[in-house]
Amino acid sequence: MEKNNKNLNLILAGQFVSQVGDKFYMLALSFMVLHTTGSTAKMGMVLAAALIPSLILGLVAGTLIDRCNRKMIIVGADFFRGIIISFVAFFYYVGFLNFYMIIISQALLSVNSAFFDPTVSAVIPQIVEEDELIKANSKHQFINGISTIIGPAAGGIFIASFGYTMIFTVNAVSFFLSAIFEMFLKLPSNHRKGKIKAKFTKELVEGYRYIFKDRSLMILLFTVGVIHFFVGYIEVLMPVLAISFKDNGPQVLGLLHASFGFGSILIALVLSIRTLFFDESKALFISIFLIGIIFILIVIPEIFSIKSAIVYLPLFVLLGGSIILAGVSFKTLLQKNVEIGFSGRVFSIASSIGNSSIPLAMIIFGFLLEFYSFHNLLYVCGLVLLPISIIAYKLYKGSNNG
Repeated sequence: MEKNNKNLNLILAGQFVSQVGDKFYMLALSFMVLHTTGSTAKMGMVLAAALIPSLILGLVAGTLIDRCNRKMIIVGADFFRGIIISFVAFFYYVGFLNFYMIIISQALLSVNSAFFDPTVSAVIPQIVEEDELIKANSKHQFINGISTIIGPAAGGIFIASFGYTMIFTVNAVSFFLSAIFEMFLKLPSNHRKGKIKAKFTKELVEGYRYIFKDRSLMILLFTVGVIHFFVGYIEVLMPVLAISFKDNGPQVLGLLHASFGFGSILIALVLSIRTLFFDESKALFISIFLIGIIFILIVIPEIFSIKSAIVYLPLFVLLGGSIILAGVSFKTLLQKNVEIGFSGRVFSIASSIGNSSIPLAMIIFGFLLEFYSFHNLLYVCGLVLLPISIIAYKLYKGSNNG
């Protein structure tokens, strides 16, 4: 167990360093593109370039993750991300960085993420005992939550104090440091003894067959799509809710984000210290049920004409906590039930489903908000989530019992 803890700590240390640097970078890049071009459309293109390649590659990247040395994928992805951002820093410093270079760099970073993110999730069950998976995933989520808060806050100060070149350089260095931490990982093989590697296309098809023949796995992948879809609505909801407070909109938006982040970190911290009182499947579907309840509760202040931001803050704390509980439970269920030799493919597909659900939700709900109030949409979403959570849980339990 000592060796396993060392491996996990190396991954967490590398993740913390690189994620804080990455939050610096994305904040700086968004501001720079908007400031230099004055175009929100171009800023959107930059964000899309960071997402689309990983969505597409996620459908096939898992096969390579299961075929290749996972340590080399993790180390190599962070190393190449450091190189890519080093070029961005250099070209910005000499005055040659243009919009198209930024798009290309974002696309290349997205390619690396398509391999790195699922590999980390697939590796965790190889380096910790099964009964420690919840704690390990919670620690990983806690690191992500802390970096999400520290990164943008510190990034804004760095931009004002040191400029974009320093921000880009710091992010490049953070990825190199992360790669150095990860070089000391000692991972067991992800291949079954005596198994000969098949052709890439055959293993790709084999991975999809593995998923489609497992009913419980299909239900879990459907569930991750549902969770991320409604997370996408929350991203749209918060600024719309904040604007309803008129002059205090920016302050309210900051409070909502802070409350949501606090709830996320709090639950991740608790789960990293204590184990769940019930199994992960119950935790997953209970958390989805809670999200539905919270959606409905957010409507209540509007019904009674309560115009105080304070009443919303505890609800967003609960919302952030419920989403983290769902995410940690989902990841742990996959890690426990998916064979190591298929885990790269499964987590890669799960990542694509989750990452595509959020922007899809933003587009759909952004359109619907042109015609319906956010309160009505919240109420409907809450009523939809309640039966989905119950039905999905019964189906999941039924598939396992069968």
